[in-house]
Amino acid sequence: MRIVTRANVLLMVAAFAMAAAGAILWLREPVTPLTREGLAGARQRWRESGIASYELRYRMHGSEYAVRTKSRIVEDVAVNGQVPTSGNWSVYGVEGLFDTLAQELDNAADPAGPFAGGKAILLRVRFHPELGYVERYLRSSGGGARGASLDQVNFRRLDGP
Repeated sequence: MRIVTRANVLLMVAAFAMAAAGAILWLREPVTPLTREGLAGARQRWRESGIASYELRYRMHGSEYAVRTKSRIVEDVAVNGQVPTSGNWSVYGVEGLFDTLAQELDNAADPAGPFAGGKAILLRVRFHPELGYVERYLRSSGGGARGASLDQVNFRRLDGP
């Protein structure tokens, strides 16, 4: 016979409350599954917007990124206030983020790739409805350590309205 102690009941209530809070946050988040079609549509909206110069700030992998682009060329990047050592700054701009999401889709589809291991990988995204740039991205893997997120902090167009 199993004895239910007060401590066990408190642990069960706490676990339930944490699971409920996580589910509420997950469900209230206005993100949709990342698909190749959705990504292609976002890229198209971005191209059609004609934005060539912008400032962009976002958080990803625990770091804050600040990007300045002029005439579609990334001119300035800071990661946590420091200039990155990567020589290819284009990966930090809007087009680079689209490429990152395409790579995430490729990785999720590859059974021998970096997300291999039998756990389901969920990729969810929110693109700006008119301009197409990434506003939010979430990757989760059924409790594994392969989660990631991108949160848009600020986007400012420099070449128009």
